[in-house]
Amino acid sequence: MRRIEGDSGETAFMQQLEKAIDSDGALIKGVGDYEVYWYLDTESEGRPLLFVHSVNAAPSAIELKPLFQHFRASRPVFAPDLPGFGRSTRRVGTMTASEFAKNIASIIDEITPTEPPDVIALSLGCEFVARAVVECGATVRSLTFISPTGFSRRQPPPPQAQKRLKRLFDFAGFGRGAFKLLRLERSIRYFYGMNFSGFVPNELVTYALKTTRQPSAHDMPLQFLSMGLFTANAVESLYSKLDVPVLVLFDKDPNVSFELFEKFEANPAWQFKRIAPSLGMPQWEHPEETAGAIEAFFGAL
Repeated sequence: MRRIEGDSGETAFMQQLEKAIDSDGALIKGVGDYEVYWYLDTESEGRPLLFVHSVNAAPSAIELKPLFQHFRASRPVFAPDLPGFGRSTRRVGTMTASEFAKNIASIIDEITPTEPPDVIALSLGCEFVARAVVECGATVRSLTFISPTGFSRRQPPPPQAQKRLKRLFDFAGFGRGAFKLLRLERSIRYFYGMNFSGFVPNELVTYALKTTRQPSAHDMPLQFLSMGLFTANAVESLYSKLDVPVLVLFDKDPNVSFELFEKFEANPAWQFKRIAPSLGMPQWEHPEETAGAIEAFFGAL
C-alpha cells in the first residue's frame, strides 16, 4: 500500500461522509483498484497499534473508537475502514476473505517500518486478521480478539448454499430492497440492541444511519449476508496456526458461540478474559475494563 493523500486532499466522496473518529486520516491505495481510508494518530511514540472492525450491515472504524481514543495517548494508533465500508471505496466488486486479509497484511506492512504492531480485531475481523498472519505472512507482536467468530461448532453454509443466497439477493433487486429495510433507524437500533446488555449509544446509531446511505453501501453487506466471508473450520485452518500471543475478550454474543475455545485453554500463548455483562461490544459497554485487560496483556509481553 502507498499513501495517496491526507485530509486536505480527500475526494468529494470522502467529504460526503463525516469522520467516525476525530483524528487525522489519509487515503491509501488498497490491494486492488480502490482506496482505503484510515484514521491515525502518530503523536505518541512506541509500538504501533492497529484496530480492525467487524463486518455486518453498517460497520466502520467507529466500532473500536473507545479503544482508539484510549490508546492514542500512549501509542501510535491506526484504524482503517475496510474496503467497501466507511470512508473507503464502496464499489470494490466481489471480495473474499483472502482479499480482506491481503489488505490487512498490506496495512500492517505500511505502519511497521521498525517493529511489528499489536492488533486488536472485532468479530469477523478476527478471522481476517488471523488469515493475514497465517496466509499472507503479516508480522505482528500480539493479537487481541474481541468476541471472535470461528469458534462455534456450527459451521458456515457450504459454497452451494452461499451461491443460492447470492442469487437470491441478486434477483430483481431483492437484496437492495432488503438492505433498505436494514438501514432504517428502527432496524439499526434493533440489531445493535442485540449486542448491548444495556443502552445502545446514540453515536453508533447515528453514524450507522449515515454510512448506510452512501452510494453502493449495500454491496459489501450483501456479500456478508451471503455467508461467503466466513472461513470453514477456522480453528484448524487459521487460529491453531498462529504463533504469537493471543488475548480473547468475550462474554455472550447473540450471533456467535465459543464452544471451541476449549481447544486453546491449555495453550500458554492464549489467554481468555470474560468482560461481563456484555453481548459482543465490551469496548463500548465496559471501556475501562476492556482497555485494562488489554493493557495488562501488553504489559506481560
